[in-house]
Amino acid sequence: MNVKTVKAIAVCVLSLAALPLVAADMPRSEWQALVGDCAQNPQTLKQTIAKLSAEDQVAFVNEVNGAISKMPGSDESRAAAFYAANRAAVSGASKDNLANVLAEVFATVPPEYLTEINERFATDLFSRTANPARVFSDEEFTKLATSTMAVINERCQKAENSGVRETFAALMFIRASGGTPADLAQTLVSQFPDAQVRETALNDWIKPALGDGQEQSYDPMLAAAQAGEEPDHAVVAQINSGIQGGDALLANLADATDVSSSALSMAAGAFNPPGVAGSSATYAPGIGLDRVPRAYIQSSVALGGTSEGPNSEVGGGSGSGGGGSSENPYYSKNRGSASGRGSRGESDRYGNQ
Repeated sequence: MNVKTVKAIAVCVLSLAALPLVAADMPRSEWQALVGDCAQNPQTLKQTIAKLSAEDQVAFVNEVNGAISKMPGSDESRAAAFYAANRAAVSGASKDNLANVLAEVFATVPPEYLTEINERFATDLFSRTANPARVFSDEEFTKLATSTMAVINERCQKAENSGVRETFAALMFIRASGGTPADLAQTLVSQFPDAQVRETALNDWIKPALGDGQEQSYDPMLAAAQAGEEPDHAVVAQINSGIQGGDALLANLADATDVSSSALSMAAGAFNPPGVAGSSATYAPGIGLDRVPRAYIQSSVALGGTSEGPNSEVGGGSGSGGGGSSENPYYSKNRGSASGRGSRGESDRYGNQ
């Protein structure tokens, strides 16, 4: 072996040594063993999700949310756990996979807890004004929101209560926009796959959820999903008070999405739900022992019907079983009221004074 050959080999060895080491993705069996711990410890979750492949990041969020759904405790403690865990998940996800992880959040968190997540994600993570160094025009923000919503919509179409979930995601972007452009709600809702959901979301869900010309309420959305009761947001904020300041993630979405391209560039084939052997099932509040009875939203009595309409024997609440003058006791008059009592001191939904 001549001197030139030896030198050439030495150069190659030094070049290879100088290359950064790329850590292998954490094996699925290893992160599955950490799901329980991560459901209770956001810092551990954030560190773990950063070590996963893009596909496993999505599957991991699914399993963590399944674990939180089974945790004991009050609505408020569970809402705090969902917020802390999913915030850590989107903060720790790889930048180019953020839209898919965000889609999994809205597809797997039970609807009653999306009341908390849509509001706090909008202010804490995706606010348009969170990062003064990265200013988005109305056009850029609209393209970014519609591109991300295309991914969310595709994923939520595979979940129960897809229209309600898509609307919660749209509400997050509407809140994060700071109020402009004025037609953002119409733009985002126009992407929803189901025509009837588009009409209902725009006319019956979004305005009450935003408190647009009325008292803020998620009741129409939660009734449609036959979801559990909305948590008391003040209590949830108190439980989560130790969480540090927000992460500005809107720029991460923008960096992973060419906002100058077609608004639907991320839609085609953006997400296929992972098939994970033994993974936690998607939370289904309308099935089995977890089922929560829901009254028809316009009913006058507790058992006035379903989300499809009033029962014929009750007649929209004007028949037997309470008469037409009483109000539906299931829904609180003050949003997030843990007691379920109305603003005038009436009995709670169990008939207690």
